[in-house]
Amino acid sequence: MKHLSILLSLAALLSACDAIYDYEGDCDVHYRVRFSFEHNLSYADAFAHEVDDISLFVFDHEGRYVTRVDSRAAQLDDQTVALPALAAGRYTLVAWGGTQGPLQSYETPTLVPGSSVLADLTCRIADRTRDDEGQAHVGEMDKLFHGIQAYDLDADEGTHTLPMPLVKDTKHVRIVLQHLSGDEVDPDDFIFTLTDDNGHLAHDNTPLPDEVLAYDAWHVTQGTASLPDDEADAQGRATTSISVAVAELTTSRLMAGQDDNPTTLTISRKEPDDDGTHRTVLSIPLADYALLVKGHYNRQLSDQEYLDRQDEYNLTFFLDEDNNWASSSIIINSWRVVLSDVEL
Repeated sequence: MKHLSILLSLAALLSACDAIYDYEGDCDVHYRVRFSFEHNLSYADAFAHEVDDISLFVFDHEGRYVTRVDSRAAQLDDQTVALPALAAGRYTLVAWGGTQGPLQSYETPTLVPGSSVLADLTCRIADRTRDDEGQAHVGEMDKLFHGIQAYDLDADEGTHTLPMPLVKDTKHVRIVLQHLSGDEVDPDDFIFTLTDDNGHLAHDNTPLPDEVLAYDAWHVTQGTASLPDDEADAQGRATTSISVAVAELTTSRLMAGQDDNPTTLTISRKEPDDDGTHRTVLSIPLADYALLVKGHYNRQLSDQEYLDRQDEYNLTFFLDEDNNWASSSIIINSWRVVLSDVEL
């Protein structure tokens, strides 16, 4: 009877895991992926403020597609999402954020478990319209984020958290046009466009071959900045207010070192010339100009990392009396740059 009691006690101990972990977890293996967005110039996690939705794609050690998990960012517990039960082994996880946004700007392919591979996963700007000449145009876009990590998943019981840092691909560009004289600038006199072939990204966030896209200004307005009368008098200024044109555009990921086909910002006259063409006011390679203000404190960053971390560019151009760019200077993100080589 004593031996029977001992055996029953051992059996109870062996099965106690379920009872104990009903309160403190369980004996199974759980993996959770925690997203973050610290790849910015503030070096602070802005995931909760920036990312609206996230899609996580899982591939096995052979690079074959396993499954996908879609989530709304606001509904995540501590910015984490649970992975489904997976056998022990090495997996590659790819995240795209923003593909389910309200503007429906992007498309990812439908993947087949066990058949599709990593190279099949891409993200493409889907919201394209075409003009009479067949040129593809893109307006306002949802913010796009990307992340990729490889992990070895084992069979150790408990809950394991896997970090997934994200990079923001979309760039917000704000253009301000100001007359040197302070005279009014009519925004309806100009066409604002960014052009690049960066609308198709691979699973590792590198650009894939694509057609050249024209990213059009999706918001154009006129603004006025004024000095109080007493401050203007103290500075001896004859002009107390200026009227400017402001345009906002969005483009996909900027790439450093693209000498053959850079992201180009072009501002043209809206009124066509006699030959039907629109006279160019200015045309600059956006990434090259953005890197002019990389600055001393960001010198430790590569050019590509700086472009990836900086997601907003404010550029102020000054016009002469004929609405031509006075190309001796430009203000970029509050930095005034005096140009000695306007062919940069």
